[in-house]
Amino acid sequence: MATVNRSVTPTAALPDGATRVVTFAAIWQVLVALFVLYGAWTTSQMDTLRILGKPADLGTPVQVFAVLIMVVPAVFALIASVRVWQHHNDGRYMSITVNMAGVVLSLFALFGMWGVYQSYELIVDAILANAPLTIGFAVAYLLAWISGRFIGRAKDVLERVAVFVATATLVVLLIASNILGAANYLLSTYSNWQTWLLTAVTVVFVMLVWQLLKLADVFGESPDERAAWQGWFMLSPNIVGFVLFFAGPLLLSFYLSFTDSSVGQVPGVVGFANYRELLSLQVRTVSDASISSQTALDFGYAVVQEINFGANRLVIGAKDRLFWISLGNTFAFCLMLLPLAIAPALGMALILNSALPGVKFFRALYFLPSVASVVGTALIWRWLYDPTIGYINYALGTLSSWFGAGDPGIQWLTDPQVVLLAIVILAAWQVVGYNTVLFLAGLQGVPNVLYEAAKIDGANPWQRFLNVTLPMLAPTTFFVLITTMVMGLQVFNEPYALFPSRPIPEDATTLVYYLYTQGFNQFQFGYASAIAWVLFAIIFVFTFIQFRVNRSQAYG
Repeated sequence: MATVNRSVTPTAALPDGATRVVTFAAIWQVLVALFVLYGAWTTSQMDTLRILGKPADLGTPVQVFAVLIMVVPAVFALIASVRVWQHHNDGRYMSITVNMAGVVLSLFALFGMWGVYQSYELIVDAILANAPLTIGFAVAYLLAWISGRFIGRAKDVLERVAVFVATATLVVLLIASNILGAANYLLSTYSNWQTWLLTAVTVVFVMLVWQLLKLADVFGESPDERAAWQGWFMLSPNIVGFVLFFAGPLLLSFYLSFTDSSVGQVPGVVGFANYRELLSLQVRTVSDASISSQTALDFGYAVVQEINFGANRLVIGAKDRLFWISLGNTFAFCLMLLPLAIAPALGMALILNSALPGVKFFRALYFLPSVASVVGTALIWRWLYDPTIGYINYALGTLSSWFGAGDPGIQWLTDPQVVLLAIVILAAWQVVGYNTVLFLAGLQGVPNVLYEAAKIDGANPWQRFLNVTLPMLAPTTFFVLITTMVMGLQVFNEPYALFPSRPIPEDATTLVYYLYTQGFNQFQFGYASAIAWVLFAIIFVFTFIQFRVNRSQAYG
């Protein structure tokens, strides 16, 4: 919804209090901008970039990027200073944003001076040592819940008792956790003038935010504008978390993918060398049976696949043989996972959507594998896959004996032909419950009148399924297909947890697992980052194609 930006013209007279707040805010934000610019200049002069007080020399590009990141808020603060001086409402919003950011950053630094980060573990241990005292919170909650069943004076008394019990529990817990000793240490940090200065700066930021918020009527803030900034304020923790813990590392990995980053060295920019190493393929046709496949390839290439065409052989080689093997394993994993995770889920959803006894119990039962720990379930599946005492081989052997066949004795976790299938079965078992819930939700949204109309037209159950259920489930099916495919392309937990020995078999190595080994076993961070971005491109292309295809086919 578009909002009208109301502002007070520069010539309009403001109340004296508002004028003082605006003037101080404008001057303060100029000082903040100058301080940030000084920090940017200092960073540009450093031989070694320091992050949180620790050396983190990631090369000149990262240092330049850090300087640019610091310049942006400085420029923003200067613009906010000018706009608020001109009495524009958008300048007020910008000033609130600048000072809110100042509150967060100054508190972050102040907590460090108070020793909160160093003593965090001690605080947690002290609270856990007095955990029985937390029963008071449960009692307070119970009293508050009981008070909701009464009206009048009894309700008020119970609510007050609940608040008193919760407050008393908190006070006793803090005292038992040596909060007094922590408070004494906190006060001792004020023997340092820097702590006083930072505290004063924090107070100024907080007071400015508060005073600027109170000037809403003076700046002509509309209800729509108030609702908009309040919405952004509620979203701000998530936005900050996204920037710090997702967008920032994402940009860093993109930069590292063009470097030779490794442990103990400054990353050197190598351009597209990592991508060339990853994606280099060579195809040769060999007609002489005496020539080995490896000999037919150039130096630095290893054989990935051989395909026989009569007397000729097609030899496919790559510089990074294991990357292409893991990529092929990942695609094969997805091709097997999609039918095994979608078709049974649809079948179970159809059953659970019927009026059978105990349906609610089975809904919860089928969903349990989706929330179970992968590590715990992998331990169980190792026993199930055991070739000697495993239940799967026992069941297959029993079935084989009924038909007069021998014991199959499948080596689920060692036979190169079936190790990938073993991972697929585990992954499908885990995701099929989640997909069942999605299909069930879709089925419950299909209007019954469509089925009644189909019955009147003489459609049998199979025809109703094909002509009513499937078309109406198209959006749900599309969502399930996308999520299952993305999960399959990113599979890591299952091969990591299912195979206790390292390295795991080549035929079980997926792309994300290969990325993990390059990054955290070989410590080739630049190369691993390149793998991650290649995987991102693959997921993006597949998802984009599916969206384009679904646009004209899905029921909307």
